[in-house]
Amino acid sequence: MPLVKIIPPGPGNPLNMPIIDPVGISRKYLDVSYTPDKPHDMRRLDVYLPETGDGPFPVLIYQHGGGFIGGRKNDFHVENYMEALYESFAFVGVGQRLCSPLPGGGFDPEGVFPNPLFDLKAAIRFLRANTGAYKLDPERFALLGTSAGGYHVAMAAATQSVPAMYDDSLGYSDVSGRVHAVVDMFGVGDLVLQAAFSDEAMKNPQEGSMLASANFADVFFGARCQEHQNLTYFANPESWITSDMPPILLQMGDGDKVVPVECSRRLAKRIEEVCGKERVDYDEFPGYSHGDARFHDPANHKRIFGWLKEKLK
Repeated sequence: MPLVKIIPPGPGNPLNMPIIDPVGISRKYLDVSYTPDKPHDMRRLDVYLPETGDGPFPVLIYQHGGGFIGGRKNDFHVENYMEALYESFAFVGVGQRLCSPLPGGGFDPEGVFPNPLFDLKAAIRFLRANTGAYKLDPERFALLGTSAGGYHVAMAAATQSVPAMYDDSLGYSDVSGRVHAVVDMFGVGDLVLQAAFSDEAMKNPQEGSMLASANFADVFFGARCQEHQNLTYFANPESWITSDMPPILLQMGDGDKVVPVECSRRLAKRIEEVCGKERVDYDEFPGYSHGDARFHDPANHKRIFGWLKEKLK
């Protein structure tokens, strides 16, 4: 039996995506509130465990993409990374506040920076506080994010020792938010660079693109990034890189028409400058588009999970 079935999206928000039904996974905890003392419909996570073993399992925490506007913790993209269960990882999908389109126009301001980052960090703390309940190894936490999710995992890792980049009101303020490895897949990076790229892309939108009607970097930041570069500085992963940065694997295609390849190039360069070459691995794939299916070839999955196992020892 396959791990999941794909369920078509229902009517409504055009950014809705097909979701998974994890019928083939017996050990799972779905729609868990990770801020139980401050509940929110979007602050929920799903925990999936390997079929055998008592753990504690290394943890791969997945942050979905969707241009900060859409996507879900259990949308169909998550299937690409659930191979983690076969590699003896616990797998966690995290939902967070989004700049969802509003019925009357505009976008939900709850999803602007830094709220989704606060949510992801709250999820990390919740998981570490509940490692016994979910058979997790607190010393082997890894993040994997795609597109907008790549931005969030890079930011979470870069700012893991910055108290101002946590919202302690979300709970577990005495628990560490540290992670030990990060995989950033075709992730958004410098928001000024992204906003300029998106402005150009919107002049000639790709057919069927759900992100063509708005500059998602500006929507996420809550202002025009290019006009407020001094403020945007604080929302850029590169601004926060210190020697405390955990190991990171960046993967990007140079044919990406949604996120500029320069986002990953600059982030990799900055990490190397501050932390040394051993802290960052950067894979750039000629001709790959955004979310290209070739990222999920068996050889690349072997690369990703081999890298994770090495860094998590």
